Amino acid sequence: MEAGRGSRMAAVFVPILALIAHATASGGTDAMPTDKIPIVFSPRYDMGVLGIERFHPFDAGKPGRVHRLLVEGGIDPGRFFIPEKVSDKDLLLVHTPGYLSSLGRSAAVATIAELPVAALIPNAFLRRGLLDPMRYATGGTVLGANLALRYGWAINLSGGYHHAKADTGGGFCFFADIPVAVNKLWEDKAELKVLVVDLDAHQGNGTASILSGDGRVHLFDIYNRDIYPRDGEARRHVAYDHPVGSGTGDAEYLALLRRELPRAVEETDPDLIIYNAGTDIFERDPLGGMAVTDRGIIARDEFVFRTAIGRHIPILMVLSGGYTMESAGIIARSIGNLIGKVLSPDTTGRAGGGN
Repeated sequence: MEAGRGSRMAAVFVPILALIAHATASGGTDAMPTDKIPIVFSPRYDMGVLGIERFHPFDAGKPGRVHRLLVEGGIDPGRFFIPEKVSDKDLLLVHTPGYLSSLGRSAAVATIAELPVAALIPNAFLRRGLLDPMRYATGGTVLGANLALRYGWAINLSGGYHHAKADTGGGFCFFADIPVAVNKLWEDKAELKVLVVDLDAHQGNGTASILSGDGRVHLFDIYNRDIYPRDGEARRHVAYDHPVGSGTGDAEYLALLRRELPRAVEETDPDLIIYNAGTDIFERDPLGGMAVTDRGIIARDEFVFRTAIGRHIPILMVLSGGYTMESAGIIARSIGNLIGKVLSPDTTGRAGGGN
């Protein structure tokens, strides 16, 4: 890390200590452990199979790089929550048995990963290098949803696999982590209302498909209409559907978000917001086709969190897409900005965030 950058990052993260102290002092069952903050990470998140991941634009090492930058910025590595790998039982809450069984065939995995060469690799390698990391990430979203309800906010440094449907995967998405997490919450909190805010550059068609028809959940989606997946059927299940054109930049994007998101929140009155915070809207992203700057992304994340925190609505953020080596740095700076400006004790007002 270049000289000076470390001190800037460290300064951003100083408020973490105050946040932890405030949450601990509040006492009660919602008190945050003195040695933890609600950010979820596992070293098992990063993917790798004999180097073939380098032939896909998906950043297989993004979670680890974000984690490393946060640690360099002043967060003790022992403060992160570590998830368990999601079980087949939990995956079957949203996925069909036939689909999960199909992932035992390398050809099926290769199709979903958009890596034809993977069809030639023994499935055991693909399971360890691709599927298991996504199982841990899905477990991280499940854990993060519970942490958000307990502490008012949480961030999973992976997840957001919003193209996976009940019986198929696509776009490098194998497991529908957000629907799994929502269905797990409903096991104990059947009346919980959820608003999924999907701000990845790509339409969240898998999430919409799985959660369609359930009045307890609504979707808010801003995405580039000119790129994958162009799923017209899924659009029918999105209550707040906002397609934009290629080349959309900061001014137009943020104006749309600031105008429409508060209305969606007021109308749905959710008990939890799950925020799919893709960085593939970045102007230099090779797949997103949009023109939002790094400053625009940080402003976007801040507005979403302020919208939730200001209304005492718990929020979970997952990382979703982002296909440049700059994404990890943007995410780390954005998290630092959130902790310094939105999640500090004087802005949250309380540690626990349940309605």
